[in-house]
Amino acid sequence: MFLPNWLASFITHPITLLALGGGVGANARYWLGHYIGQWQLRRFERIEFPWATFAINVIGSIVLGFVASVFLNHPDPARRNWYLLLGTGFCGGFTTFSTFSLETLELMQDHRLLAATAYVCGSVVAGILGVWLALKLGGGKPIP
Repeated sequence: MFLPNWLASFITHPITLLALGGGVGANARYWLGHYIGQWQLRRFERIEFPWATFAINVIGSIVLGFVASVFLNHPDPARRNWYLLLGTGFCGGFTTFSTFSLETLELMQDHRLLAATAYVCGSVVAGILGVWLALKLGGGKPIP
């Protein structure tokens, strides 16, 4: 079955791939987080550790690792479109932690350990400070 050129161009356009992948990823994050949170509340009556976010970040990193290994550097441009759909789109909607993990590993594999360490520590510290500052400026409850 052949698609008209206009339809094939629309389906494989980066905007379409990113929107579709990101929408599915964001929904997967929501529902997986919801179910893990409900399981945790039933089992422990309160949330002592953010297991849902932790699981989502780890799962997203695993998925991105597989997707990158299969599609990212593939010589066939059509196969690289799958990376936009699944890697950037789905994993980006599911969790950006997966991209952070992949980029850190790439720095380590390039023997750029200082850069990897700076990236990890800088991202964590800057992220925490950013949340604190946003809460403070937004009138929320900042950590004293």
